[in-house]
Amino acid sequence: MRRKMLFLASMLLLAVACSNTDAEEVKDLANEGATVASESDEPNTELSGVLKGAVNAPVYLQYLTAAKIVNVDTVTTDAEGKFAFAFRVDVAGYYRIGLSENNICVLIVEPKDKIKVEADAQNIYQTYVVENSPESVRLQDLNEMLAPRDSISMALQNAQMTRDQQKFREVASVYDGILAEVNQGVKDFIKANPATLSSLAAIQNLNLDQDFEYFVLVIDALKGKMESNEFYKSLSDQVNAQRKLAVGSPAPDISLPQPDGEMLSLTDLQGKYVLIDFWASWCGPCRKENPNVVRVYNKYHDKGFEILGVSLDKDRNSWLKAIQQDGLVWKHISDLKYWNSVVVPEYQVKGIPLTYLVDPDGNIVGKNLRGASLENKLAEIFGD
Repeated sequence: MRRKMLFLASMLLLAVACSNTDAEEVKDLANEGATVASESDEPNTELSGVLKGAVNAPVYLQYLTAAKIVNVDTVTTDAEGKFAFAFRVDVAGYYRIGLSENNICVLIVEPKDKIKVEADAQNIYQTYVVENSPESVRLQDLNEMLAPRDSISMALQNAQMTRDQQKFREVASVYDGILAEVNQGVKDFIKANPATLSSLAAIQNLNLDQDFEYFVLVIDALKGKMESNEFYKSLSDQVNAQRKLAVGSPAPDISLPQPDGEMLSLTDLQGKYVLIDFWASWCGPCRKENPNVVRVYNKYHDKGFEILGVSLDKDRNSWLKAIQQDGLVWKHISDLKYWNSVVVPEYQVKGIPLTYLVDPDGNIVGKNLRGASLENKLAEIFGD
């Protein structure tokens, strides 16, 4: 029941096959009006090199925006595979060169760079070597760091597709360990140089909720330097919207009608620990979690624990029927506007079930608490 959060496309930056378009279709994007922002057309940046084995072959230079791939220029290699681009760069950004959609490498290009690239034309991504671009080298290092995670994810997917349960269990048994190791490597990578576009690419591989401090680290480190970069601006907007919902921040007030039509606000419950439970009658995972929520409510309600059920229903009868069927005896509110509810942008609701735990002073002390994590947090607060 989750709506997918549209982060900046890390796969666009890092993967070999980064879209479903071929080279000709990419050129069409440029013809539709997408352009690289620049102060003038005078070239100030150079990118040259050799693609060994590419004789008289077209080489594409493309600029990656948060929404599109823009064709900057196309040149033809000589008999030795040599090529050279001269173009305008006013803001550091992500670029890629390649012979086809699936035969590319991604670079981080800054104004006045003089980058050199050498690679085997048969497999640019696996063989390219970069000179005069430390940030592009860091991007290569990041790709190498992510490779074990990508390999184990592919193995897990293949085992699942073949329905080999034994193989699936074997792969799954090592998946978490590899994932944890890769995630820690990404965090160390970011901490080493947070004010870089390579770290901006790296942050896409972490979880905004669970690793929020690293998102803040990168966004704050690049503040004042990258406002003109679309990737930075897009992620910065998400991080700044999320800051107000971070643990320790005051919970935004909610005021919506109860089933009897009387308005109820979150602030009306101040003085208690309140679990804000975003759910809906049509949400299977929400209904499955409800027995656990009922159990902890009965266990801790007399100690000062309250629940505010905020429904994303659109049908009043379905909402009320679910409350009765599941025995949800706590406070309930809804404007019955589905995903258009006023609470969706206010609490950055991307999917349900979603919970926020608020302390008696109205500050957020927990997020996405369900099952054992919810009970453990309440036991910590109230004692078991």
